Amino acid sequence: MRNMPAFLLILALVAGAGCNRRGSAAMRDGEMEGMDAMTLSRPSSPPSHPSSPVHSISLPHDEAYAPPGPGRDAFVTACIVCHSPRYITSQPPFSRAVWKGIVQKMIDTYGAHIAPAQAAEIVNYLVATNGAHLVGGESD
Repeated sequence: MRNMPAFLLILALVAGAGCNRRGSAAMRDGEMEGMDAMTLSRPSSPPSHPSSPVHSISLPHDEAYAPPGPGRDAFVTACIVCHSPRYITSQPPFSRAVWKGIVQKMIDTYGAHIAPAQAAEIVNYLVATNGAHLVGGESD
């Protein structure tokens, strides 16, 4: 008796799932092609190329914008792997010492694969394009 509610629930699920002999045979024989497997409803419009097994979509190309400056290539190569250019360029203008500390933190804390020479180029780029000196802050 204790299992009766569970049995009734399973029975209701099986009955409501549409798992009958006709539906299964129709699925197997391809008669229900184009129908949504979960709801068994017809699509609103026929497919544009019903005989083509290949489907494709075109996504817009979004070129990462990084302003020109010395060290841009090192910046794009090392930083855009984890950060979007918009995220980086929307940071407040920092001094060279702060940018150097941020780049070093990416290496030490987060394991960024940046060589010391590349880190210097990245800091130069960040200072040139988003340094505090650009807004009247500290000099280089």
